[in-house]
Amino acid sequence: MSNFLTPLAVWFGRQDATRENSHLVVTVDKWMTRISGGRVPLLRVAGLPTLTLHVPGRKTGELRDTPLLCASWRNGLVIVGSNWGGEKMPAWVHNLRAAGAGEVDMSVYGARLTVDVREVSEDERASAWDAAVRVWPNYEIYATRTTRNLPIFHLTPRL
Repeated sequence: MSNFLTPLAVWFGRQDATRENSHLVVTVDKWMTRISGGRVPLLRVAGLPTLTLHVPGRKTGELRDTPLLCASWRNGLVIVGSNWGGEKMPAWVHNLRAAGAGEVDMSVYGARLTVDVREVSEDERASAWDAAVRVWPNYEIYATRTTRNLPIFHLTPRL
């Protein structure tokens, strides 16, 4: 799925300035996702697999939409709570951990699906991590920028 823009996106994603201005990347990505009906998020233009996570906020209950990189793993997709290697856990991780069964959806290529979510166990972590790093090698850099363990979640479509 990669294209000629993928190496540029990977290079851009490892820069400190990108982490410091990540809100701009997220804003552009949300805008592109909205105007394309979910079919053309920013990172997909760069040949990277993405999804939009739809999960209720743990404090407000309001639906939160978060564009994320993803990787195929086993019978679903994995997402990593990297926050560009920042010390602070992404808000979506807290929301996902607090969500109940049937409350989480994802959109991929404009199709919205309810998903089952589980945090990857330590026994499976190396395999899921390898799948994520194949898509986004910068996760290795992000892991060195922080002392926290980057959580990995496995999303599988509900049947």
